[in-house]
Amino acid sequence: MKLLVVCQYYHPENFQVTPICEQLAADGHDVTVLTGLPNYPEGTVPKEYRHGRRDEVINGVRVIRTFEIGRGKNPFRLALNYLSFCLSACMRVGRLDPDFDAVFVYQLSPVFMGEPARRYAEKHGVPMLLYCCDLWPESIKMYIKGESGPVFRLVRRLSRRIYMAADRIIVQSKSFFEYFKNTHGIPEERMRYLPAFADESCLDMDLTPEGDTVDFVFLGNLGIAQNLLEVLAAVEMIKDIPGFKVHFVGEGTRLEDMKRFTAKHGLEDKVVFYGRRPAEEMPKFYKLADACLVSLKADNLTGRTIPAKVQGYMMAGKPVIGMIDGSAREVIETSGCGICAAAGDVKGFAEAMRTFITDRERFADCGRAAREYAKQNFRKETFIRELEKELKELKENENVSI
Repeated sequence: MKLLVVCQYYHPENFQVTPICEQLAADGHDVTVLTGLPNYPEGTVPKEYRHGRRDEVINGVRVIRTFEIGRGKNPFRLALNYLSFCLSACMRVGRLDPDFDAVFVYQLSPVFMGEPARRYAEKHGVPMLLYCCDLWPESIKMYIKGESGPVFRLVRRLSRRIYMAADRIIVQSKSFFEYFKNTHGIPEERMRYLPAFADESCLDMDLTPEGDTVDFVFLGNLGIAQNLLEVLAAVEMIKDIPGFKVHFVGEGTRLEDMKRFTAKHGLEDKVVFYGRRPAEEMPKFYKLADACLVSLKADNLTGRTIPAKVQGYMMAGKPVIGMIDGSAREVIETSGCGICAAAGDVKGFAEAMRTFITDRERFADCGRAAREYAKQNFRKETFIRELEKELKELKENENVSI
């Protein structure tokens, strides 16, 4: 198939859309990606991408980059970032070849990255498949309070138009079905469930932790949605327990707030920040971890998703301690890989960490259970085969209808 993939983020930004596209190309598909200028998560576009590298081939994938304003460090710049990519990509998509067989949208935030895909699919009469990782307009409730205001109503209308245009929506969390049905009127027969896959490179590594300290590790974005000040509040509750540390690997809008909280509450001997680290260093942090942490806010339905870090933790064979609801909690409890408190339950999360520190035998089998579940449910090969199946089915249905 000749595939047009639309996503605002792509290599060197670290999202699964890149290995997906490279595998599709390796499988013999002709893959073109329409994307923006890399600047996630730092917020600034690297010098080498500011005036060049707008059309290149990376590992068999043609990558076309359109203009966008860097994310910056505040909500206003973030809004400009979202808008600039959407507008420039909409202009660029009109000049693309008219003979793509299907359009695939890897939809993170914002949903507006689906608008250029919608326009191409509508103009050329080809099917559009959307893989939803973030719910919109639900995701912007962290920034816009109240659903009656004009901005939220506009975003809701634009979100619905993009979702309704998709011939099929694949969701990475089962809890998304209800949201799409109730909020956007998407019939269930147009949706499929396909969880994100995990990096399998660690399967053959010895990631057994060493040393006497109990080490908790959090990997990934340190943003508002991750509810990390509450994680630190839980650490403060148990800071008198000797022999444990919490390690945060990543960057995000909450990092400076987290550092201030740590200093204010005297947690420097318990909390370590590493900043953003390259993917090749992740095994080092997995080996450090006796258990991995995951948390999401509970004040809207985005907190019911499965963060991709959960699949990674489990494939690495690590127990998972969560302060989270929805599908992620269901996976952790069903697999037997860890223990969860409800999203926002700081006291319950502190107690879960305390239990792990003081009753290690209770969690002795969690790592093995995590890895077994991951191998059965989060394989890249399974993901790619199911995605190809959906794309081919859409193409065949389109040919029949013509």
